[in-house]
Amino acid sequence: MTENVFLQWSIDLFMFFLLYLIVTMNLNFMYGYTGIPHFGVSLSVAGGGYVVGALTGRILRWIYNVYPELDFMYENSKITNEINAHLVNDPFTGIGVFLLVIVLSLVLNAGLGYIVSRPAIRLSGSYLIIVLIGMAEAIRIVGMNYYPLVGGTFWVHVPDVFNWMGDYRTEGYLIICTLFALVIFMLLQAMSTSPLGRVVRAVRENPTSAECVGKDVTGVRTKVIVLCSALTSIAGVLYGFYIHAVLSTSYTRASWTFYPWLMFMVGGVGNNMGATFGTFIFITLRRMIIFFKHDIEVFVPFQVQWLEQILTGVMLLLIIIFRPQGLLPEKPTTMRGLDYDRFHDELEKKGVKVPEREARKENIFRRLLSGRLRN
Repeated sequence: MTENVFLQWSIDLFMFFLLYLIVTMNLNFMYGYTGIPHFGVSLSVAGGGYVVGALTGRILRWIYNVYPELDFMYENSKITNEINAHLVNDPFTGIGVFLLVIVLSLVLNAGLGYIVSRPAIRLSGSYLIIVLIGMAEAIRIVGMNYYPLVGGTFWVHVPDVFNWMGDYRTEGYLIICTLFALVIFMLLQAMSTSPLGRVVRAVRENPTSAECVGKDVTGVRTKVIVLCSALTSIAGVLYGFYIHAVLSTSYTRASWTFYPWLMFMVGGVGNNMGATFGTFIFITLRRMIIFFKHDIEVFVPFQVQWLEQILTGVMLLLIIIFRPQGLLPEKPTTMRGLDYDRFHDELEKKGVKVPEREARKENIFRRLLSGRLRN
């Protein structure tokens, strides 16, 4: 592998890692922390992609007044090329439209998450899973059959709002995606160690007990779905700008729902670091198979395109059988705002013996979950 090819492969690997990390972390917060089995994550990813495909080109066409007499979808390539020519020397418009699309995606997909959650959130188990899968499949069918949205079964070109970066466009966009992923990671990590993290864990462990102490379980679940749906849509937005196109048939259940589920199951449920680790392992393995498929074709007794699915299934079976808690299991989390030393002293006054003072956080964490300790 030449140095240039290795660099391109590394950038592609890291880009897909960031995109899937955003999806996996939000899925982990919904299921790992709150206990919502969201099997419709592709709904939010597709929603973000549709916002990019449907609005970016039309907004920039209106700003630059590019071929107003032409049909936007049928002459999409010609219009996009002309828009890109304007964006070479106009970084402020490109950045402004990019941020505008991000904001619109957050708002629209938060609303979409609320609409999805209302009829389904009171359901549980298999019923909730079926409803969420159906919702995700519905938006994909709308995109495939409503041509003016994103080109139906074809695609719509996305103007390169970072065309002004020139030769450093790929590296610059990678840095931007890294910042978005880092901000989302820090936000979800802060939420998991806040009082909200205690509430969502209580809802996950025993929703009946949470209701008995005055927590609105339905409201908590709804807010979590709305927030995570909005954040997940950023992956769809970044993906659309990365490949400069939006194709409705690419937002499949396997790619944007089942794969993220497998990623955080491999890393560890209820653990942001586990979700990150599992995503990196899975994406690295997958991109290596895709990139080196012609080299390893002579070593497998079947068509190499099936190797990815086979390894995915084998990985899932091994994790379920030998490591159901994941490679990095969930550990007691230090909650911000709790005085663990005071709780330790109160436990000793009540005659509750803590074996080791270093283990007080773990013991207190378990008592908090079981409802045996009040703050």
